Formats: sequence, C-alpha cells, structure tokens
Amino acid sequence: MENVDVVVIGSGHNGLVSAFMLAEKGFRVLVLEKADLPGGASKSVEANGFVHDLYAMNIGLFLGSQFYEEYKEELLEHGFEPVVSDHPYASVFPDGTGLGIYQDREKTYQTLSAFSQGDADSWVRLNDYFDQTAPYFMPLMQMELPSFEAGKQFWKMYRHFKISGLLQLGSQLLQSPREFVDRWFTEKKMKSLIVPWGFHLDFAPDVSNGAVFPFLESVLNQRNGMAFSRGGIGQLMNSLIKGIEKRGGVVRTGADVDEILVEDGKAVGVKLTSGEIAYAKKAVIGNVTPTQLITRLLDQKKIDSSYVEKAKNYQYGPGTMMVHLELDSPLEWKAGEEYGDFAYIHIGPYVEDLSRTYTQSLNGVLPNSPLLVVGQPTTIDASRAPEGKHTLWIQVRALPASVKEDSLGEIAPGGWEDIKEAYAERVLDKLAHYAPNVREVLSHKIVLSPGDLEADNPNLVGGDSVSGSHHLHQNYAFRPVPGYSRYHTPIKNLYMVGAATWPGGGLNATSGYLLAHKLT
Repeated sequence: MENVDVVVIGSGHNGLVSAFMLAEKGFRVLVLEKADLPGGASKSVEANGFVHDLYAMNIGLFLGSQFYEEYKEELLEHGFEPVVSDHPYASVFPDGTGLGIYQDREKTYQTLSAFSQGDADSWVRLNDYFDQTAPYFMPLMQMELPSFEAGKQFWKMYRHFKISGLLQLGSQLLQSPREFVDRWFTEKKMKSLIVPWGFHLDFAPDVSNGAVFPFLESVLNQRNGMAFSRGGIGQLMNSLIKGIEKRGGVVRTGADVDEILVEDGKAVGVKLTSGEIAYAKKAVIGNVTPTQLITRLLDQKKIDSSYVEKAKNYQYGPGTMMVHLELDSPLEWKAGEEYGDFAYIHIGPYVEDLSRTYTQSLNGVLPNSPLLVVGQPTTIDASRAPEGKHTLWIQVRALPASVKEDSLGEIAPGGWEDIKEAYAERVLDKLAHYAPNVREVLSHKIVLSPGDLEADNPNLVGGDSVSGSHHLHQNYAFRPVPGYSRYHTPIKNLYMVGAATWPGGGLNATSGYLLAHKLT
C-alpha cells in the first residue's frame, strides 16, 4: 500500500472533513473505512426504490458549521442539496391533540397563544433571552476547549454580562431539561414540546446541564427550519468524498484497520486485517472512541497508563433502535392533517414518561413506552420514495444495551437479535395510537436494534447513537477524557475526531475542522 502523509481511520463526517481540508493543503491523505458504505453514523441505503437515512438525518448543525461556510459552493457542485421544512417539529398527545412549531415566527406565536397565552409569551421571552446570550456562548461550540481563543471568548462574555449575568446564564445552562421547562412554561404539553430535544443525546429530563440542547435546538430549528439532505444524507457524504478525491486523496471502504503502528512513542501508520500496511508521515487520525483505541487499535503497553485508565472509564449512554418504514400513502394523524407536514414529531408523550423510560433503560428494562422521534422526510423530499409513497424514520429512545427484563412482561429477555422484531411491534402499536392507519399503509419495515448499530459501527457501543455519554463529567473540556480534549492523545502524531470528542454528537463538522487547522 502506498505511503501517505495522513491516514484517517473511519469515514464519519468529521474524519472526512479533516481529510478534505488536509488534502486541500497538499497532504497525501488516505481514509480507511471498515464498512462497505462510507459515512459512519451518517449514511443512506436504498431499498425497493426508497431511500432511508439509517441513523442521522438532521443536518442543521452542519449548515451552521465553519466548514460549510467555507466550502458550500463546492459541496453543492458535487451533488449535495439541503432541503428545509418550514414545519420543523411538533409533539402529539394521547387525547388526539398536538402542538407544533413553525418557521414562521408569527404563526408559531398565534398557535401557542391559542393553546396558552402565558406560555406563548414565555416562548417570546425565551427567544429574547436566546438573542441576548447565544451570540456570546455559542461560538465556544466551535472552539477547542480549553484554548486561548476560548479564554478570550469567556472574557468577552464577562465584559458583556458582568458577573451577575454570567451566573444567571450558567444557572440556566446547568439546569436539567425538566428544570428548564418548569422555569419557562406552565402547561405540560408545552413542556413536552421542548424537553425531547435533550433525549436526542442522553439528556433525560432529570440530567443536570441537559438544558443546553433543548434550549438551542428548540429555538434554532424554529428559526432555520428542519434541514435534510435531498436524496438522503449519503449525498452529503458523497460530496465530501468527491472533494477529497478531487484533491488527490483516497477513500477506501471495506478496509478494516487492525492496529495503529507505534514506534518510539509516535504513530507511524496502520496495519489492516488484510495484512496491508499504510505508513503515515504526518498523522494518524482516528474517527473513533477512546474504547476503540485501547481495546482494539493500540498495544496498551505503548500507551501512558493513566490514559488507559481514563479511557477504560469512558461511559456510553443508553441504546437506540431505528425503525424505517415504507408507506403506500401518508400517515393520518389524529391530531390533524397538518401534522403530516412536520419534519419531526415527538411522541413521549409527557416529561414524566421520558423520565421513566430513561430509568428503565439504565436498569436493563425494556421500556413500556419509549420516546419516538418520527421523521417524515418525504414531506419535503419526494425523491426518497416512489411517486405517491413515503418513508418514515423512527428513532426509538432510549433502550438498554443488554436486556434483563421487560417492563410489561410480554417479551422474554434475550439478545437483541432475538427480540428486536417483537419490540418493533411495540413501537408500531404506540405509533398506531396517534396515527391509526400506519399498519394499513405499511408495505415494508427495516428494524435496527442497539446491537445492529454497534455491529455496523463499533463507535456505537451498546447502540449509543452518539458515541458516548454527554453528561457533565464527560463533556466540554472533559471530552473524551480529562487532559485530552484538544483532539490529541498520549502518542505523538495520533489524533482523535468525531462524536467522542468536543463538541460531541450531531452533524457539526467541528472536531474535523479544528484538527485540520491544528495540523496545518
């Protein structure tokens, strides 16, 4: 195998972003992907004329990234095209009603006013508070932590807010999602409209610092609309790969790295399971988790023992099931015809249900009523299905990695391969309560259990779809482990990017972008 300057292990989007930018600077870059399909947790498959985004689908963070700002035109030339729904998200409830948020701010206010004038006014105040604070704290999400640049941003925040304002902001962001919505709203349906955004990560209702994601996502998705990639998220990955290849880089799939080669404390290349060796003159970049580094890719005798101990304690959140449906006609929502136009519909239904589900999953219990994040991509992207037909993307949160018992006593404990179809039926039963025609219009379903997620992508341990818990002890400057938050490792020339590094999960393109700048 040809010697190169940089080897990237894994083709998740941050690995591709690093490869793209390093190739831009003239480095010879080789990306090695174990799976047959590139993209990591961001890839699409076609079946029966339908296109399914297997895992990630929302590209809003990517569209707000520094990388996209710089390379937007080229990505579009390579076939990537964002499509945006002006009906970004809603929640539906057991009594046949729903509550939705629109990109049109006035329509949103009118809708919320008809439901609760007090909560509508609180929504306006929340947006005002976002405008006052977000320009100061959101830039930190695109900076290394800790860093001189971040220090300057904190100083800027201090000068603007003074100590009292900083304490107020800190108090808001350190709240749990439940505390956050209790602070702003009074009606349980309104609270249930906001809280589920935390559960897209592992911020259950009662997890401290979990307020950050509901705060940001509830407002940003309303303002920007919900964005998907036309033709599937795989089109975005393909456009990144075309950019790499245009610059002389190579992306190989079906190439499983068996070992990172280390000489005198320095990463010098990788060995594949095929026996091939690729030497890297400048860097080896792992789009991996610390768990993979110490258990699969490195000889622990060659790593600092304190790092090994920290990496062993790296924690994963609860698992996720993905259910993809192919429909002969649209769902008929009890809440009303308009709910067929929303990009995402959350079915909790209430905050207390999410809290119970999280506790059940941590205790190894199959939840009786998990959160369903129901994506309806064909409402804005008809190219994903044959004419007149539709796809449904259902993220089921949160599930145990290993099942000890069933909360309802209906499913015998066992491996996920044995029970996933039975649990998927529970998911469909729940969906049918809100959209009764689902089984009538269903032509085919694809079920991916937590075990399937990990089998496809070893970063998704236990089916954790965001590659590691985002709780306070393992976030910010503590991600992935204390002392190694700036994409480096104890081994010279060996770096990490991806969801296991700051700023964590989501299609944000940040770690790949920041590391590429560091290396140039």
